[in-house]
Amino acid sequence: MRDKKAKAEYDRKYRKKNRARLKAKKAAYFQRTYDPVKAAKERKKKMPAHVEYCRQPWYKAWKKKYDKQRRESKFGPFVGAYVMLLKLKKEIAKQEPDRFERYAQAQRHQWNPNNQQRRKQHGKINFNTDGLQS
Repeated sequence: MRDKKAKAEYDRKYRKKNRARLKAKKAAYFQRTYDPVKAAKERKKKMPAHVEYCRQPWYKAWKKKYDKQRRESKFGPFVGAYVMLLKLKKEIAKQEPDRFERYAQAQRHQWNPNNQQRRKQHGKINFNTDGLQS
């Protein structure tokens, strides 16, 4: 047992001392052996299991909480103001749920008979008696 502890200590010191050389050696091995096509095939094999894992209710709840904490962590000491802003936006959306949608639709050219008629008129090609386009 004492030999194992001594060996472990020696290995830690060796890795610390020769870090650059070991890192270069590992990188060279990776370049020789890594096949991106093969790796992509392996990922595709595992994807259905991963998707099923992500659909589990406990994972969805955990991920939602995790993402919320991650977004909040970006604001540091102003996290309280950020949370209040989100609550305010949510309340505004409740009070006026379709206001922005209506504004967006007002700018669109929605279908109606008048628009259809205008499109047909502009699309016509009229020839005068000389056979030239007017």
